[in-house]
Amino acid sequence: MNINNFKTQINKTILDRGYDYFIVGNVVEICKQRDNEYIFQVQGNNDYEVVIKIDDQGEILYSECDCPYDFGSICKHEVAAYFELIDIVNGKNNNLSVKKVVTKQPEIKEVLSNLSKEDLIKIIIDMTQKDSTLENSLIIRYSKVDNDQELKLCKKHIEAIVSKYAGREDFIPYGDTYDYVDEMEDLLERSRNTDDILLAFDIAFMVLNEAIEAFQYADDSNGAIGYLASETIELIKEIITDCADLDISIREMIFNKVLAQSDNKAFNRWEDYKIDLLRLCIEFADIEALREQFKKKIEYIISKNSSNEYKEYYNEQMLQILFQIIDTYGCEEDAVAFIKENTKYTSFRELLISKYIKEKNYSRVVELTMEGEKQDKQYTGLVSKWKKIRYNAYKKLSLKEEQQRLSKELLFDGNFEYYKELKELVTGDKRAFYDNLKQELKDNNHWPISKIYLELIVHENDLDEIIEYVRKYPWNIEEYANMLKEKFKDEVIDLYIKHIKKKADNSSNRKEYQRVCQILKRYKKIAGVKKQEELINELATMYRRRPAFIDELSKT
Repeated sequence: MNINNFKTQINKTILDRGYDYFIVGNVVEICKQRDNEYIFQVQGNNDYEVVIKIDDQGEILYSECDCPYDFGSICKHEVAAYFELIDIVNGKNNNLSVKKVVTKQPEIKEVLSNLSKEDLIKIIIDMTQKDSTLENSLIIRYSKVDNDQELKLCKKHIEAIVSKYAGREDFIPYGDTYDYVDEMEDLLERSRNTDDILLAFDIAFMVLNEAIEAFQYADDSNGAIGYLASETIELIKEIITDCADLDISIREMIFNKVLAQSDNKAFNRWEDYKIDLLRLCIEFADIEALREQFKKKIEYIISKNSSNEYKEYYNEQMLQILFQIIDTYGCEEDAVAFIKENTKYTSFRELLISKYIKEKNYSRVVELTMEGEKQDKQYTGLVSKWKKIRYNAYKKLSLKEEQQRLSKELLFDGNFEYYKELKELVTGDKRAFYDNLKQELKDNNHWPISKIYLELIVHENDLDEIIEYVRKYPWNIEEYANMLKEKFKDEVIDLYIKHIKKKADNSSNRKEYQRVCQILKRYKKIAGVKKQEELINELATMYRRRPAFIDELSKT
């Protein structure tokens, strides 16, 4: 649980009670014991002590209260302390000063420097007997062994790390994934620092395979496992770049290692990482024999998946890799022919369109975009993209009628930026055009047309239409009050009052009461102090049985 999002992970009743304690000032003293460890004194039926320790990312490592509450893992006193701590962590103003508890103790370096070698060895052995991952880490880092032995030690170390964090449940919980990744990164450092290029690859691949496997046995809600996999791919890329000037025979061995690794079954469910590995093989395409071998591999993958509609994204990525090779090492005619053969894929259609735009062949751009719209009609985003490109082509060709029709289509698709274009293209009475367009949008209640209607009347400052809209949807009064207050001041005030009363009636905890009071503050800017006070008094009378609400009203 993280101090920045703890509210989503605590029982709502306990959360509200703890927040009330925080708001009324029941947290009376805060002490900072050491880095990221705090002691809070919280007043309740008695005075209770809450101890909280967090890490540098805000993860709550330890939290305990000495109250007798035993109906859940977190009590209201801890919640009150969490609210106080989040203000401290985020540097917000706090009425309480944080006392620092100073505990004078010697530095570890000073203590260890006074010990004998035998004592130091004994201390390290005692520590490693309690932590097998530390033992493996020390052996890997400082032992002098051959490559086979080192790989066996790395494998053993990985198994120990997994066992340490997965435990009996065979699953690494959310709170432990950062530490798991931190220990796995030690192996990446070993890979990065070894002078043996092939050993570096073997260690990196071992870590990558385990990271991919970890998606099955770890909670990756924080993205730590994904980060480990991506970091490892980046390291492999660095090593490949560093070996660009090595002997061809060594580069060939590395190429085959990477290519073989891409076939690992671990990647079957995580194809993006497989694609990343295959992209790295492009670095070896300067060697003709490897280039031809790689092309055959990619062509085989494409052929194998050609009839599988679920593999279209994967095939497109493979085609992009193949195109990169053809574009770099082939002739321009071959590259253009390859693009034309694959325009059913968005990226290749875009490449061909870009080519024709550079050549100012806008008629061909229109044809390609219209084909794209027809082909991708089930994908709203792609259709919109092709329409926008087609619109610009019409503009270059000075086809005003086509521009006008298409700009209206784009507007009704939810792209309000095309209203200005459409308005400039229209000839004749602009007011009549606006009224007709407004009515057409108003009569259509489908999203996103209703949103475009609202943007239109606000853009044109059509106050009569805006007040009619707010009458229908009064919760929008806050957004449009400033626009409407000069022409419809009394009605704006009445709508604001109704809005505030409805909000108050639907509120049931302090946080919601505070929101009502925030609206009251904005209401004062429209109605004035006197009317605000009248409404506050009316609310205080109506909700006299809600002491938390009365308390918040008194602060407004």
